[in-house]
Amino acid sequence: MGINIVATGDSLITMRQSVHSEPRFLEMAQLIQGADVAFTNLEMLLHHYEGYPAAECGGTYTRADPEMIEELKWMGFDIVSTANNHSLDYMYGGLMATLGHLDAAGVPHAGTGLDLSEARQPAYLETPRGRVALIAAASTFASFGRAGAARRDMHGRPGLNPLRYETRYVLGEETL
Repeated sequence: MGINIVATGDSLITMRQSVHSEPRFLEMAQLIQGADVAFTNLEMLLHHYEGYPAAECGGTYTRADPEMIEELKWMGFDIVSTANNHSLDYMYGGLMATLGHLDAAGVPHAGTGLDLSEARQPAYLETPRGRVALIAAASTFASFGRAGAARRDMHGRPGLNPLRYETRYVLGEETL
């Protein structure tokens, strides 16, 4: 007995989908709805302009009303990545509002958080056929979009889980 998983790319849904009745569209929706697990990359923030637009964005500032979560759920999506080039289009206010709306709607999400540790945490989805975990990261993002690690003397920085990112410390001979 396996788990039937549907994985899609970016979802940038800013208008209701449940009103459409075209047969091919409904066929696609039924495919997603019929999966044990349906994943999408949430390529937008969901808020009522709680954050300020960032100085840089992921190409355009993407956001939608939080009610679009219900449209995603109608489509059958039940777990999402929030790590992408639009994660901080509306800075920390937009990101935190989005995560709050997803939590309130019961939609598991991964890839962003209050600090690097939280952004790296998996999201779990329980299904009748087993538990699924999602770890999400992004490889393209504005430089300020990376989540920062917390330290004993400092809070972490909200943001996304960066892919292919490393920190190097170079010590001079005198310091070494």
